[in-house]
Amino acid sequence: MTYAYQSKIRLGEVVINVHDLDKQTLFYTTFIGFKILYQTTDEVALGIGGSDEILMRLVKTDLSAQNNYGLYHTAILVPDRPSLGAALRHLLTSGVPLTGGADHGYSEAIYLDDIEGNGIEIYCDKPVEEWDIRENGRIIGVTEEMDANGVLAEASSQEIFALSSGTVVGHVHLSVKNAGASSKLYQRVFDLGDKMTIPTASWIASGNYHHQLAFNQWAGSNLPKRQAGLPGLNHLTIKISDAIFFKASLKKANLYGMTLLEEAESSFLVEDSDGIRTKVILEQTT
Repeated sequence: MTYAYQSKIRLGEVVINVHDLDKQTLFYTTFIGFKILYQTTDEVALGIGGSDEILMRLVKTDLSAQNNYGLYHTAILVPDRPSLGAALRHLLTSGVPLTGGADHGYSEAIYLDDIEGNGIEIYCDKPVEEWDIRENGRIIGVTEEMDANGVLAEASSQEIFALSSGTVVGHVHLSVKNAGASSKLYQRVFDLGDKMTIPTASWIASGNYHHQLAFNQWAGSNLPKRQAGLPGLNHLTIKISDAIFFKASLKKANLYGMTLLEEAESSFLVEDSDGIRTKVILEQTT
């Protein structure tokens, strides 16, 4: 089975370690529009109405924050422009500070941070016919001013704001020591294609999508390796439906130097040289 855009993978939950679980839960539900799927004293699972799939999970940590590699932003993909407009209108009327907005050629995106500084992107894809797809399969993005008024003009009407049905984790952008090296590693392990690379950043994906993972080295080369339990990224999740491809990814993770931390019949957890962890799940399909 392949997923959307002829991809052999899809992204699952992004797990973030947080200091103030209550305030972060309030932020992600009230302002971002997630629903609580379950919660304990130490963690909260977030998703959307009408689905039991976890898209984000917040885990309490008491460790102090440190500058290191990890999450640049979690990108939440909404299904259409009216959904993006509703999100933008809600953030603006709620007074939530935004860090930016952009037209990337293949998507329109809003950028902000949660209350502990974890980056968030909320975006919708443009029709594929508008993407700059080259003959070699690369998909070239740009960073231009978003037509905020046009997005707001198409906003769907909602009495109480919530993320739309069909919302998923579209991509995860990571802060790393060496973007080129990280990009090549994940391409090799998960059979991803290089969609666009510049000297300091790289965007990669399986199939015909513009990117599922991105890497940048904009934080510099002197940050320490990420340590488990620190505030910020706990791990990202990649889901695979093909058992042969799943086993091959495990073998290639070992071959190319990723550290295997956990292994079960239908999942494994690996860590790269920057301390970034990825959980890989073989999911059952019907």
